[in-house]
Amino acid sequence: MKDQLFNTKDSTHNVTTFQEARLQHTENLRQNIVHAAASLLQEHGPEAVTVRRVAERMECSTKIIYNLFGKKEGLAKHLYMEGCTLLSQTFENVLPQASFEIYFRDLTQAYWNFGIQQSSFYQLMFGGSFSEFKPDAESMQGTATALKQISELTQTAIKQGLIQEKDPLLAVRLIWAPLHGVIHLYLGGHIESEEAAKKLYDHTVTMIMNTLINPSVQG
Repeated sequence: MKDQLFNTKDSTHNVTTFQEARLQHTENLRQNIVHAAASLLQEHGPEAVTVRRVAERMECSTKIIYNLFGKKEGLAKHLYMEGCTLLSQTFENVLPQASFEIYFRDLTQAYWNFGIQQSSFYQLMFGGSFSEFKPDAESMQGTATALKQISELTQTAIKQGLIQEKDPLLAVRLIWAPLHGVIHLYLGGHIESEEAAKKLYDHTVTMIMNTLINPSVQG
């Protein structure tokens, strides 16, 4: 009877094997290193993100980082995916609207906020600030996931006849390219002030709306 009670009680405990515990430790360490690299990126810009400086912040050897990420490109990829997560969360915080135009403008405002407030991540993802890193298929999928709200809104608008362009991918690129252009020009120092850049950005959003929206709907 005692054995039966002991067995019943013992079966409620989840057992983590040594291999599982080691994998969990490795993943936690990897995430902590990515967070350390992200803090350097945000505080000092892309040039500050070196394996040596990340190791110094983590108080570990550079060998550990190389073992977990390979070259610097591996660490850059994880930072890229971290940026995709931040961009996705930025869009997810935008409440859907019944009006296509209001929702569209809210999403473009969120994209502007991300570009300005997370400029180091933005330049890593879309500005080529890590010349040794080129987005692979997984990274590109991360970007597509981050832009999901804009893609879904565009597809819905096409089905409802609100947008003239019938190719959803082309429509998203027609929206994304000019928005990115303004932010990229500003971050690159080609526009004199944030106020001037925001004014140009808002005009660009209106231009996109006027270009894409079906004239019969506008009328």
